[in-house]
Amino acid sequence: MYLEHFGLRELPFRNTPDPRFVFWSRSHEQAFHMILYALEERELVMLTGEIGTGKTTIIRAVADHLEDDAAYQLIVMVYPRITPYQMLKTIASSLGVPLRRSRNDLLESIADELVERFTNEQHIGLVMDESHLLPGKKIYDEIRLLNNLQLDEGNLLSLILVGQPELIQRLRHPTYRAFRQRISMHLQLLPLDEEETIAYLHHRWVVAGGENFPFSEGAVQQIHRLSRGIPRVINQLAHLSLMEAFGEDRAHIDEKLVERVSTSLLL
Repeated sequence: MYLEHFGLRELPFRNTPDPRFVFWSRSHEQAFHMILYALEERELVMLTGEIGTGKTTIIRAVADHLEDDAAYQLIVMVYPRITPYQMLKTIASSLGVPLRRSRNDLLESIADELVERFTNEQHIGLVMDESHLLPGKKIYDEIRLLNNLQLDEGNLLSLILVGQPELIQRLRHPTYRAFRQRISMHLQLLPLDEEETIAYLHHRWVVAGGENFPFSEGAVQQIHRLSRGIPRVINQLAHLSLMEAFGEDRAHIDEKLVERVSTSLLL
């Protein structure tokens, strides 16, 4: 691998949601603070974005931010193709609530636990990742009922829907009007602009231990053009370019090399 060749401690452009490598663009900062707001105020919010824009990374960053704070518990569901009862079982298990055979009994037990947590000033958040894959109206109705769990002082549970833009299209259908009206905030995570792409590449390079930045100005512009500012694709192009430069024993990467390696990606 090219670590020694470029003087790196670790790979700088892996597509894993490592919070150390998070680059805080304006859009990413807004998403992060929207989720913290939802948890604090126990609201229902929605975060959407194209594949690879960093939605899961934001969720991981929030979870890490709250990890040592006993006043918050984040329940993250990453397998959306579930039934309403399976969703309730997952919530109950995360809260330490004994399972019940009846859906109504299980929901009542969850509500009782949430009331106790609310009384003890603990904030519980449910994150539904890949929400655009939720199977149908029944699961949305169940989420809406969870949003109905409240005391006079406020809701008992925060709900954060995270998904691709198809989620917006689905919720525009009249069938989901009642659910749509419950969403207090919606933010669309945007791709990086060219200036942010430059800063993103530099940031990850430094975090990985790099000193002599190998990408020319033209190479960075080419990466931005080909990736359309999608962080996941930026990572792929940068990684392949480093691999190619290492194979050719080159210390610098220009736009022609980036163009050449891009043919191996289905862009």
